[in-house]
Amino acid sequence: MKRRSVLDQQSVKRDRRKPLLVSKRTLGQFGFGLVKIFLFFLALGGLSLTFVSGYQFLSSSPYFRLDNIVVAGVKDDLGQELIKMSGVTKRDSLLSLDAATIKRNIEAHPWVRSVLLKKEFPRTLEITAECEEPVAIVLLDKMYFLGTQGKIFKEVGRDDSVDFPVITGLSPGDEKNGEYLKRVASFFGLLYREGTPLSAEELSEVHVKADGTLTIYMSGLPFKVLFGNDDFIRKLDLLQDVIKHLGTAHRLDQVRCIDLDYADRAIVA
Repeated sequence: MKRRSVLDQQSVKRDRRKPLLVSKRTLGQFGFGLVKIFLFFLALGGLSLTFVSGYQFLSSSPYFRLDNIVVAGVKDDLGQELIKMSGVTKRDSLLSLDAATIKRNIEAHPWVRSVLLKKEFPRTLEITAECEEPVAIVLLDKMYFLGTQGKIFKEVGRDDSVDFPVITGLSPGDEKNGEYLKRVASFFGLLYREGTPLSAEELSEVHVKADGTLTIYMSGLPFKVLFGNDDFIRKLDLLQDVIKHLGTAHRLDQVRCIDLDYADRAIVA
């Protein structure tokens, strides 16, 4: 009995030591984990520092210093102007150029619609610019150029050519102007089709009414043409037939108006 009591006491002592041993082991594992995490971040920081230092070294290297700036898609005088607007100089490194900033700077030019940049390593920057193409002059509070996509892109300047059809009838600040101008631009786009009875060069005025319908005036014909606001392809084909018939009958000089804003006919007055 006495021996069993002693054994029981020793067993109790061993059981009391177990939590202490487990606690020390857990702390050791935790500390080892912290050391590994510290070493990982230390290595990562060293790698980042190496990368940054290497990038700075390459950026300042004469090998990547810009030697040639090529501008395509525009005339030479505008190309030189775009280079100045880009903010890029031949002292810059091709490696460190900010393409987004350069693109934004150049596209601020009123005659530039979009810009594509290409870096040709080690020393060449290619700038390809797409210019706006005016199709008409919009008469509002001032005169503005209308582009092929139906957007006003520039006020007409003193030195700009004004040999374009004029768009009248719009009110400054009207929220529907954007919709109506896109309609006008789509109409102009159809005039470049082969076989149309009139071309953009023959137009003198496009009048936009309050409801968005279009009335066309042509320089070579004494009458106006009412086109409505849709179905322009069919109406252009119909106009061709009407003009051919009137020409054959020698009655073109007697006409004052052709109304095409009907689904199945044209009214000649």
